[in-house]
Parts: sequence; structure tokens; C-alpha cells
Amino acid sequence: MTEKQEQDDWYDIIRRSDGKLVGSMSFEGRCLVYTRNGMVSCRPLLEDEGIFNLSTGTRFLRRLGYRLAQPSDIMISTD
Repeated sequence: MTEKQEQDDWYDIIRRSDGKLVGSMSFEGRCLVYTRNGMVSCRPLLEDEGIFNLSTGTRFLRRLGYRLAQPSDIMISTD
């Protein structure tokens, strides 16, 4: 692989408000990008890490053998 190809395999994360470069990530890798208290962080995910949303979390629990039920329409307040 040439040096030109290696440079093209990266994506930059640019903040729209001022055009500042806030991070870079490899095209072939998986990255976690998040903000906390106004600070942007970007780091590569390790091989054994994954990102869960509601859908993937539900599938994961079902594969483990859990049965998931819809919540009842009747909600009882504990206050």
C-alpha cells in the first residue's frame, strides 16, 4: 500500500460551527464518537467491544434466553 492510499483511508471529523478538526478515524476500523460536557471524544473500539441500542440489546437478551414482555398500560406511581 502506498503512502497516498494510507492517507486516503482516514476520515476527519470537522465541527461545523468553526471548521475545527476534532478527530480522525480509520476507514477500516470501528470508532466510538461521543460528546460529554461539550468535549468530543473519538477512540477505536476494541475487538471485544460493541455498541448496543434498544434493538440489539433486545436481540442479545433473547439469545441469552430471556423472555421480554411489553409493559402494562396501567402504570402505578410509587410517589
